[in-house]
Amino acid sequence: MKAVIMAGGKGTRLRPLTNRLPKPMVPLLNKPCMEYIIELLKNHGITEIAVTVQYLPHVIREHFGDGEKWGVQLHYFDELQPLGTAGSVKNAEGFLDDTFLVISGDALTDVDLHKAIRFHREREAIGTLVLTRVEVPLEYGVVMTREDGRIIRFLEKPSWSEVFSDTVNTGIYVLEPEILSFFKRDQVFDFSRDLFPLVMEKEFPLFGVVTEGYWSDIGNLEQYRQAQWDLLEGRVEAILRGKEWAPGIRVEDGVYVEDPTSLSAPVFLGAGTRVDAGGRVGPYTVLGRYNRVRANASLERTVLWNRNEIAESAELAGTTLAHDIRFGPGARAENCTVVGENSWIGERVLLSAGVKVWPDKTIGPGTVLTESLIWEGQVSRGWFGQEGVSGVTNRDLTPERAGSLAAAFGRVLGEGTTVVVGRDGSPFADILHLSVTASLMAAGVRVVDAGVAPAPSIRHGCFSYEAKGGLYICCSDEERDRTVLQFFDGRGVPIPLAMERKVEQTLYQGDYARPSMVFGTLERDERVLERYRGALLEEVDGDRIRSRAFKVVLHTNNWHLFPLIQPLLERLGCRVVTVLGTNPPLERFILDNQADLGVHLDSSGQSVIWYSEAGRVLGREEQTLVETLLSLKRKGAVPIPVTAPREAGQMVQEAGMEPVHVPATVRALLEASDRERFPLYGDGCAATAFLLEHLAQTESALEPFLAGLPPVHLRSESIFCPAEAKGRVMRRLMEEWKGGSLELLDGIKMWEGESWVLIRPHGEQERVDVVVQEGSSTKAKRLLEDHKEKVLEYRER
Repeated sequence: MKAVIMAGGKGTRLRPLTNRLPKPMVPLLNKPCMEYIIELLKNHGITEIAVTVQYLPHVIREHFGDGEKWGVQLHYFDELQPLGTAGSVKNAEGFLDDTFLVISGDALTDVDLHKAIRFHREREAIGTLVLTRVEVPLEYGVVMTREDGRIIRFLEKPSWSEVFSDTVNTGIYVLEPEILSFFKRDQVFDFSRDLFPLVMEKEFPLFGVVTEGYWSDIGNLEQYRQAQWDLLEGRVEAILRGKEWAPGIRVEDGVYVEDPTSLSAPVFLGAGTRVDAGGRVGPYTVLGRYNRVRANASLERTVLWNRNEIAESAELAGTTLAHDIRFGPGARAENCTVVGENSWIGERVLLSAGVKVWPDKTIGPGTVLTESLIWEGQVSRGWFGQEGVSGVTNRDLTPERAGSLAAAFGRVLGEGTTVVVGRDGSPFADILHLSVTASLMAAGVRVVDAGVAPAPSIRHGCFSYEAKGGLYICCSDEERDRTVLQFFDGRGVPIPLAMERKVEQTLYQGDYARPSMVFGTLERDERVLERYRGALLEEVDGDRIRSRAFKVVLHTNNWHLFPLIQPLLERLGCRVVTVLGTNPPLERFILDNQADLGVHLDSSGQSVIWYSEAGRVLGREEQTLVETLLSLKRKGAVPIPVTAPREAGQMVQEAGMEPVHVPATVRALLEASDRERFPLYGDGCAATAFLLEHLAQTESALEPFLAGLPPVHLRSESIFCPAEAKGRVMRRLMEEWKGGSLELLDGIKMWEGESWVLIRPHGEQERVDVVVQEGSSTKAKRLLEDHKEKVLEYRER
């Protein structure tokens, strides 16, 4: 049998370790990762091996040659440009004349390949995926199978709301050659994103088999360190270099340790490494070849590659160093720090936790480095959340980081594009505005500065300026010590997950290629509010609204919103009572002023809470039903979020329309609405104008209108659930509910008659939301309690 080792990966998330080294060549206990894969194949009798290479291929060729040293025959297939996982294997199609195995050269595993091959042949499959279970499946392809192993659902790199299992694709496949005929040569094609969904669509037999054993894809720096420790602990069946000097202490030839008691197991020392008297090598430390640890230096949970010198009294804890680094006297590196090759760390330098230093850097004596040092900027990962990018003001989210994010955003959009920028007027938003504007212009982007304005007017500006994107800076309504950056596409919709990943990837690589002479421009638009207000007034029946002469009590925590919303309401003939302050008693103001409507806008103007003339705040279900009715009066599709009561969908069907079920996010609601200028969702000002129009057209007050809505018995609760348990909870629920009527748009929603249960992992917080609807309040309470118990049970298991 033949195999294909995919060895073209850049290992972007492992930078700076992979700046000059392909990911399959990163060392694990002083041996390239791909070497373990070759030995695994050899142990299973597979010796004819194709190797697909693309990034720094000469490094792999020079090390492995033709494979004779390992008892195998290697055949190399080059990609001049990335073709995707399936596209790279297609390059070797002429070599693959029978059933073959595909495996990644940058994973560490000891899975039983014979078991997978037998399973594949017994099922007469066109393809079999080797599966495993992981605690946090977000960076993998999640797979669901029938009892016989046939794959029925596949989702690549889901968000938490899309996770339906903790069973994931390992990237190890047993395939028939005919599967490569599904696409053309030199076509960019991916196994999990393109080929497997196509095979399933054509109903060819595609199976998955869960195997025992160890597997890690070493996708990030944390997993890279953990793989070393797993090898040290013997959790992986693998051939290790060197010999055991003492229990848990493994060394190669030429190691010299002046005081053997300075070593604390488990440790690994590569050939030619020396530890001076007084130097301490603590547990879970891996030293490659020809390293020198001087007197009184201390290392723990640390990985050193080759030819590094750790000077006197230096301290490294949870650190990874590449090749040829001098770590100065008294210097310290805290947990999760990484230093690229050929760098010099001066005397008494402090590398703060999480700092990454790119290759060829010099850090002068006494420096306290709190930000990663790439080219000239800073870096972080995983910035985007449900609101956009948020962080504690001037601590997590600083002007420097905001500028880097804006530069990455500009890089993704492209030189010469237009971005509309606005802010809510909070003091720190004013500061960040300067940083992001400068960074966008330096990236060659034309910036339209809308100044202090609500987010809806910035979204409208994206549309009216035919911009490629928008950026809004505001203070978080929920946590006032947090600042938020919101990124929009050209329609004013929050950028999709794929673009978020591109921005993060660009940020992580420090890849903001800036023009040398031609820069972006800055244009200030002082009429953005006026244009937004004028366009909105054209959208509603102003004469009908003015005929009712509504009295409206208006409140928001951001006084900068009043110049937009108050003139808008006044031009619609409303008498406006403005209320200032935090959490004032709006009910009393509404009753005292005999108002027709109470309106509370969040500080960015994007969400709204309505109060009836009785001073009663609308419940979440009531507001959803009102929004659904207002959507029916507008042109376009009617989106229904998964958290909406079933009555919302019934309203749409009774109106002769088909509801569009979507995840409960503003992005999904906007994308499904098909209305570019003034969508109902994400714009509290427009939604309020549409509500006034409806009340005027029906000649109704809000309370009688609400009384005509069907009763809803919906309950919800959030349950603490750590990230490592979320996938397990979802898989167990899927197993229990198989065969039922399920909806997998946003979490798992199970329908049973007129009742339903939604289990929805939160995207950022360690919690799972349980939402239920039943025919009565008592039944809804009981149904909620039953499923809370299930989540708690599966969480603990």
